[in-house]
Amino acid sequence: MFLADFSYFCIHEKNYDMLKAEELSKEQIYVFAHPDYFPETALSLAKRLADAHDKQICLLGVLGKKESVASYEESFESWKRSRIAFPVNYYVLDDDFTDFMEFVEAVILIFEVSDVPPYNKPMNHLKLCRELRIPYYFVKPGQQIAFDRVLVPIGFLVEEREKGVFCRGMGLHFHSHIMLMVAHDYGTRAQQNAESIKALMDKGSVEYEDVEAHKNSFKIELEAVDRVMELNADLLMISASRDYGMDDILFGPKELKVIKKSIVPLMVINPRKDLYTLCN
Repeated sequence: MFLADFSYFCIHEKNYDMLKAEELSKEQIYVFAHPDYFPETALSLAKRLADAHDKQICLLGVLGKKESVASYEESFESWKRSRIAFPVNYYVLDDDFTDFMEFVEAVILIFEVSDVPPYNKPMNHLKLCRELRIPYYFVKPGQQIAFDRVLVPIGFLVEEREKGVFCRGMGLHFHSHIMLMVAHDYGTRAQQNAESIKALMDKGSVEYEDVEAHKNSFKIELEAVDRVMELNADLLMISASRDYGMDDILFGPKELKVIKKSIVPLMVINPRKDLYTLCN
């Protein structure tokens, strides 16, 4: 069943295999949504991505304690009538988030960060996404949605090479100009990762350039977010921390700091160290 316009399902139990597959459209772009706040900028980003990749958009409500499905449904229906000018589906979820995202084969997840709870705690969203194998975006209200110039910091971890797939995709779908900021390390692993990414982009004739970095792999993302305006970047792409150390737990991981400082939309990719066991 094709979910035309604005459809609603609520998943209450961890038994997705009992649901008919046709009841859940696969490979949608999901926008995190709460009844108290309309994520206008997140929806604008979702629309750009959906048009480029020919995907449907789905608002995803995640029930908190003492929240009701009815409150979500009421707000979502109101948004449909008066605030959303394109087809959107929605789901309200009160079960395992990661299992659900894998079951529906979600392709992208988008969060809008604002001063309104629960949008004001991006660390909660980062924790929610730790096991995801899809990219997720963070935007702030009023940020411009564009893909003309994409800034990509590159560190020494071999998982950084995964960025090549997304860089190539942005070049092909949005004709993006990719700016590779390779960490200023003593070793050559970051540079080797960059060369791997360039080789992939060369196959798709993607336009790119090197941007000189001054920080090492441990601080390259923070340098990148500080230089977004200087480089006239529209989007920043980073990798999440591979693991959370004690400092990350106490003070927040690097990606949290980047989210708070970024003046442009941010794309986050989870590292897949399980794929590179033999390479370490």
